[in-house]
Amino acid sequence: MKIIADENMPNVETLFSHLGTVELVNGRNLTHGQVKDADILLVRSVTKVTRGLLDGSSVRFVGSATIGVDHIDLDYLAQANIAFSSAPGCNAEAVADYVFSALSHLYMTKKLPWLKRKIGVVGYGNVGKTVYQRFAQMGCDVCVYDPLKAQDQYDVNFVSLADILTCDVISLHAPLTTSGSYPTKDMLGCEELSQLSSGVAIISAGRGGVINESALIERHKQLQGDMHLVLDVWDGEPLINQELASIVDIATPHIAGYSKQGREKGTWMVYLALCKYLKIEAPKIVRGDAISPGWFASFDLSNQFPYEEALARCVQAVYDVARDDVRLRYKYRENKESNVFDWLRKNYVERDEFNTCLIGSTGDASSLLGAIGFSVK
Repeated sequence: MKIIADENMPNVETLFSHLGTVELVNGRNLTHGQVKDADILLVRSVTKVTRGLLDGSSVRFVGSATIGVDHIDLDYLAQANIAFSSAPGCNAEAVADYVFSALSHLYMTKKLPWLKRKIGVVGYGNVGKTVYQRFAQMGCDVCVYDPLKAQDQYDVNFVSLADILTCDVISLHAPLTTSGSYPTKDMLGCEELSQLSSGVAIISAGRGGVINESALIERHKQLQGDMHLVLDVWDGEPLINQELASIVDIATPHIAGYSKQGREKGTWMVYLALCKYLKIEAPKIVRGDAISPGWFASFDLSNQFPYEEALARCVQAVYDVARDDVRLRYKYRENKESNVFDWLRKNYVERDEFNTCLIGSTGDASSLLGAIGFSVK
């Protein structure tokens, strides 16, 4: 059995090699010739899996170690009788960590007091739900916009998009869609962005294209720069809008879900799905062997600091999003790579999820840290 796999999938050779020959490839530049005689194709979000890629090939199973499927032509796979599996929820914790690391950065550098501000979440899939629940468990004033989910959910504060635009912090986690009742392409365009008030913070960690980048630049000018912007996704990936990058607080190369554990969970979930498809029993590899522990097993927290500073210091000890911003800006200035965006993703400096670290603390700070994602004694 021949298995073609994205070179950025962690543990892929360790897990899949007993099933056949594993060949690692550059997922962004994958060609029909490379997959023509393959049986299994394992990808990440950078690979567009279409009829043009697979038609006439021997591929019978496609696995995507991602939560999103907008890069997959599901209709074609069904027509061609090609099985498919993704990894829903594998990086939800990692993206939520990214959001709170971004807010911690804004607090420590600009004193943005987000704990007492109104929070709006766009998208209530696996990631949006995780982000929403963390804010809610912290006692924040949080609401969510997702018209496709609003009718089926209870005990969730669903609101209109207009209501979201009045929030102090807006966290975007919607997929990119161009059809249906509620397409998300350019969801935040000139009209919507004109409703934003001075001092608003926007964290975009879903898909590029949900925000109209030209309109965002214009609104930034209109507000005389009085906005807080954190962008992980870009409309023209792997190219990024350099004018926009120059004005945001944090710019990163679509790595919000790139925690070590999140990526490992993606590979693990696809592996289990393939074993099920092949109707074979997976070797006795337990989840704990496939998912790594963190660098910091635990640390104790003093209770003498203000809550937001205590949260920020704990968050930044495990993952400081500013390091990814600095690395991106440096590599673009250095300009030695032909594709800086993908180079940064391929050579990403591993980071852990908050849940790998046990916090020793008491009182309200402990409760807040537990809600934000840490393990708490």
